[in-house]
Amino acid sequence: MRTIEIHTHGGLKHKVQTETYNAQILNEQLNNDDLITILIGDFIIQRIDVKRISPIDSPMTEGTQKLKVHTNGGKEIEILTNDYDPYFINEKLNSNNTITVVIGDYVFSRIDVKQIIQVKEEVTEQL
Repeated sequence: MRTIEIHTHGGLKHKVQTETYNAQILNEQLNNDDLITILIGDFIIQRIDVKRISPIDSPMTEGTQKLKVHTNGGKEIEILTNDYDPYFINEKLNSNNTITVVIGDYVFSRIDVKQIIQVKEEVTEQL
């Protein structure tokens, strides 16, 4: 059982428990023009109202790339991922056919993403 938090454009937050959580599948549903609503666990939401979906109890804390996503609402979200492709994400953020994008285990409304910064760890020498 996974717990996720769904943020809406109206400012509401909902915690939902679901048997499975796959950000990529949710993103495909959110970008499907044939759907009005989507089902997450036992929660039904209008797909255009989704601002952000974030796992709360994420066991996936491993990744080779560390990102900071800054939102238009002033939030800074740190994400670890193994599949960051800045060209692909930038293309999706600029596409009028896209409502949401996947970054790591998170789903963001494309109009809520202000910046994505890849954090480079500085190597310090110890004497």
